Amino acid sequence: MDFSMDEETILLRNSAEQYLRENCPTSFVKEVVKEEAGFSRTMWKDMADLGWLGLIYDERYGGVGGRFFDLFILFEEIGKVLLPSPFFCSAILSGLIIDEAGDLRQKDEYLPPIIKGEKIFTIGLHDEQGRYDFNNPDLEARETKDGDYILKGTRILVPYAQVADAILVVVQVKDSDAGGPTIFKVDTRADGHKVVPLDVFTEEKTFTVVYEDVEVSSGDVIGGVGEGDAYLNKIFPKATILKCGEMLGGLERVFGMTLAYVKERHQFGQPLGSLQVVQHYCADMATFLETTRLITYQAASLLSEGLPCAKEVSMAKAWCSDAYKKCTWIGHQLHGGIGFTEEYDLHLYYKHAKASELSFEDSWFHRSKVAEEMGL
Repeated sequence: MDFSMDEETILLRNSAEQYLRENCPTSFVKEVVKEEAGFSRTMWKDMADLGWLGLIYDERYGGVGGRFFDLFILFEEIGKVLLPSPFFCSAILSGLIIDEAGDLRQKDEYLPPIIKGEKIFTIGLHDEQGRYDFNNPDLEARETKDGDYILKGTRILVPYAQVADAILVVVQVKDSDAGGPTIFKVDTRADGHKVVPLDVFTEEKTFTVVYEDVEVSSGDVIGGVGEGDAYLNKIFPKATILKCGEMLGGLERVFGMTLAYVKERHQFGQPLGSLQVVQHYCADMATFLETTRLITYQAASLLSEGLPCAKEVSMAKAWCSDAYKKCTWIGHQLHGGIGFTEEYDLHLYYKHAKASELSFEDSWFHRSKVAEEMGL
């Protein structure tokens, strides 16, 4: 398959690389994640002005109408710098759900402010054990006599819930002829809605959200009642590959940092990189990097063209999860003690690799999906 980029994609990649290099050094990342918002409002406006938030959405909603592959390339650049922002949960996950499942009114009302960065949406898909449960959600809703709904339950690992205007959740609708997993948009100002911060080792802004008899209008149902799992199953492959793009960018940065270090670091009167065992480790990292690039580009290209690629997506996520983690391990081994200090940048990528491994299911899950696609 030809993975060569056209002129517009190259221009996007180069402009994103330059902007992020100038505006998102690791010192900035370390500072921003400790702030209450967890992201830069200035950069958020810049991202909207650059068209990143609406890259794949129709021009009718203020989008650019670009290709999915271009968005994948953008996330590769984002992964290199570990940009802290609600981009993924708002403009990508929430936006894709609304674009896929929403009616015309909902698209016209919700997508433009998301694309302009005026409103932030997020999504709660994890149950209290940290599992994706949208196929059979623990969060429940009962229908009222007026046709509205009362929500009760808990979501954990909800990103940027403290700044979100609304949260999309998949709820098990009870007491209805057309029950089942259903997507709801829940206003964060609703009575009975409680947000509790979680202390996660990546220091990202992640929360537990508790719903105690929260009333939600029937007009806030996204898609049909009982059809929420079908919509999420359509969107998950795209979200998974964008996460793989992030991981690829992070892996590339880890390899670059490590290669530069072993060339500069001298021991016993010679560069560390002159030792054969170090050279072999670096060769392993280079192999992981290039195989990761090939397998993720393949899946992203197939998704961008709308071709069936369930096996390729799971192959990519399984490989990325293991390759990124192994490369951060090797990086730590070759850096020695300095690689474990918070003053150095390597620990950021180690944490990102572990968190990304668990996002959208781990390598064990995706290996099982590949086996299923092979008829095993």
